[in-house]
Amino acid sequence: MHVRRNVADLDPQAIASLRKGVATMKDTSLFPQSDPRSWRFQANIHGTSDTPAHATWNKCQHGSFFFFSWHRMYLYWFERILRAASGDPNLALPYWKWTDQRRLPRPFREPADPATNPLYTSQRAPLLNDGSRQLRSSTVSTTKSMDFPNFSSPPGDDQSFGGQRVTGPAHDTGPHGQLERQPHDGIHDAVEGLMGVPATSARDPIFWLHHAMIDRLWNRWVRRSSSQGNPVGNSVWMDTQFTFFNANGTQVSMRGREVLDTANQLDYRYDDDPAGSAVRVPFFFPESELAAAQSNSGDDDRIERTLLGESAVGGEGMLELGAAPKRVPLQLTDQATERVAAVAQADAVPLEERIVLNVEGVQYYDQNPGVAYEVYLNLPEDQEPDFRSDYYVGNLGFFGTGTHDPEAGGHGGHPVDQSFDLTDVVRALRERGEWREGEATVSFVMRGLEPSEQGAEGFAEQEEEPPGHPRVERVTITTRG
Repeated sequence: MHVRRNVADLDPQAIASLRKGVATMKDTSLFPQSDPRSWRFQANIHGTSDTPAHATWNKCQHGSFFFFSWHRMYLYWFERILRAASGDPNLALPYWKWTDQRRLPRPFREPADPATNPLYTSQRAPLLNDGSRQLRSSTVSTTKSMDFPNFSSPPGDDQSFGGQRVTGPAHDTGPHGQLERQPHDGIHDAVEGLMGVPATSARDPIFWLHHAMIDRLWNRWVRRSSSQGNPVGNSVWMDTQFTFFNANGTQVSMRGREVLDTANQLDYRYDDDPAGSAVRVPFFFPESELAAAQSNSGDDDRIERTLLGESAVGGEGMLELGAAPKRVPLQLTDQATERVAAVAQADAVPLEERIVLNVEGVQYYDQNPGVAYEVYLNLPEDQEPDFRSDYYVGNLGFFGTGTHDPEAGGHGGHPVDQSFDLTDVVRALRERGEWREGEATVSFVMRGLEPSEQGAEGFAEQEEEPPGHPRVERVTITTRG
């Protein structure tokens, strides 16, 4: 049994093995870039603009319920290649536990020389790379995403832990599921450089530790409640085949049903898994997923939303986001009053009746802004934004949302819609008398990295404008029913 450990707890020998494996894969005298076991080829499976493209490149699954299963397969086969390249039969991918250690792990920034440290690259946010800044607390927060009880959601809907149901593989689509969007996307944005876009992110060695942490959280979510589980009744999710390569460079395929249990099926576990336990294989279908089983991911279960309010932004207009906080007024409909009153009085609000904030057409132009925007509902103008407050809705990120034409030198991508569950926020504000009939305000507050040391002197929030011209098309409030 191979054990994936927190990188902060690795001994020098384990770090040395990790470095040797990465260095060997990067050594083109040993593994030409045409070799499926080479560093560049493996990264290109996730995404690339290299040409001519191999048939197995650009296959990462983003923005659908394949996100977790595809990346688990990807890491599994990469790990076997890395282990063979290192010469250490005990090597397992470590994970970056950014919920506790928000600095970039030391082995990835020291020494800051790619010639002597294969884990280092200069193509990251400089202040993160030198250790003087760290990820922000709201960037790594998993509270809202881990609370979602349903693994998947209907096509076009992102109100689920694992993402929307689709009828087949789709490279880099949207909208992104909740944990994929936060914290996954936000960490890609904050690291910047290679990690900032899907086409290059897997070239940065920290990518693999970031995704090992995401894989670990999937295990945690499955174990949280007996009402939560993977969509094992959905044949598309269970039986769709994806292609990878083994440690011999031979092409292999794998399906969702083969990656449900990391210990019994894949021979690895995480160092803080409960003693003596494997991740249970949930051969049941949670009540929340029954509709998906019956429709088997078809378009017939799309959600019809009811509009409760919208911003004035729309048509050809754009809501430009910058360094200064942006307050957006929303005009609410008469129906909003009825819906808010209904959810405020209910003991529990079913998924189809919950209130949702939609930020439509999230995009940037030619460079990932490298920042996130904390989103707040009805935040008083004289109150300091705090993601731990009842006004906080979630984080808006930009990973995979560029619009610049690749032929004109950009990274491509597409605008996406991002949605946030407002139900508990609305209930809390109404209970305190801070919900106003007929109008609401949504605030976007830019957040970058923060000091690595508590109380660092001279630190001020970033005031310069972010690159990439981040913007959105419209803001609405709807219900899911």
